[in-house]
Amino acid sequence: MYSDDILAKIYTCLEHITAIEKYTNGIANSDEFVQKNDGLTYDGTLMRLQALTEMLKKIAAKHPLVITNLNYPEISDVIKFRDYASHHYELLLYEVVYSITKTDIPKLKQSLLKLISTNI
Repeated sequence: MYSDDILAKIYTCLEHITAIEKYTNGIANSDEFVQKNDGLTYDGTLMRLQALTEMLKKIAAKHPLVITNLNYPEISDVIKFRDYASHHYELLLYEVVYSITKTDIPKLKQSLLKLISTNI
């Protein structure tokens, strides 16, 4: 069973994911993603992705077993994204960010929800 601290961090991750889903709901492609709301949808999504991956990085540093228990093999790539996005913002391809929101985020959400449900 995970501590209250770990569960709070996991729920914070889910809050970031919910915001990302809200921002990107109904967006059909990467061009629309980067143009919507004069680029604010992209910026807001990217900020949430950075916050999400920073939280996952903190969990991994203090409690690596939680990350292992996620049973999500791509988690290390998702965590590395934060460092790249933070240090190489101008090199990010919006198509990649869009792909992460549509491919990786739903898988990560399911893994987090499963982790919580098995924490009884």
